[in-house]
Amino acid sequence: MPDRIDSEPPEPHELPGRRAFLAGAIALTAAACSSSSTGKGAGSSAAPSSSAAPGASSSTASETAPVTSAEFVASGRRDKQQVALTFHTNGDRTLAEKLLETVEAQHVQITAFIVGSWLETNTDFAKRITDGGHELANHTYSHPTFPKLDASAMSAEVTKCRDVIASLSGSGGRWFRPSGTTNGTDDPGPTVRGIAAAAGYPTILGFDVDPSDYLDPGATTIVKRTNDTVQPGSIISLHFGHQGTIDALPAILLDLRRRGLEPVTVGTLLGA
Repeated sequence: MPDRIDSEPPEPHELPGRRAFLAGAIALTAAACSSSSTGKGAGSSAAPSSSAAPGASSSTASETAPVTSAEFVASGRRDKQQVALTFHTNGDRTLAEKLLETVEAQHVQITAFIVGSWLETNTDFAKRITDGGHELANHTYSHPTFPKLDASAMSAEVTKCRDVIASLSGSGGRWFRPSGTTNGTDDPGPTVRGIAAAAGYPTILGFDVDPSDYLDPGATTIVKRTNDTVQPGSIISLHFGHQGTIDALPAILLDLRRRGLEPVTVGTLLGA
């Protein structure tokens, strides 16, 4: 689901390793796996298969195959009493701080899908997020409508965001989510899966709960839409930069806990 960008992204900067990853991504795209998503549907497995998991190996190290296609995951296991809170991270800096304060007051940790150009403007926020025990993840560099890009532009968006996150935190994160998608349960396809894998992301993360909070429907509507659709193993898509989302969070968290559902990071939900 597209997010709202509150300001024009800064002029892109060339980052180390971009050209090498770009060349590798285009080459890998041609060989990307066209298998269907294992993340779609209520009963999907949360963990990547052994063929897609980082470090997967056969009986000998020499037989280990590189990951050439990321796995798409839209939800975790339905028998697990946890849900993942994910936030597309950009927008007003003051609201971003208020959102983190709100979840931290509830002793909740989240996964922040970073827009790379925003993080370049707010470089200290990488440490602010990780110091709170939250996860950093990749949501492209400039937040384009990702499905409309060609393979070269897709690769540049993923690797530039990865490099910004890595330069500020020491790691590019474990998860990638394309920007500008309209359905969190739709597999993005073999080209995107190949590009993500080439950039170092074995998992592309979708979502199965989307209250469209970025449209500012009001806190009451955000709470209702979330509570009406959430279930064990859900991955919830929310956004920084919106006061209504901040206002809705206490009620959302209260309802989750009343149902016995623990709000966690994606890494905790998927056991990564």
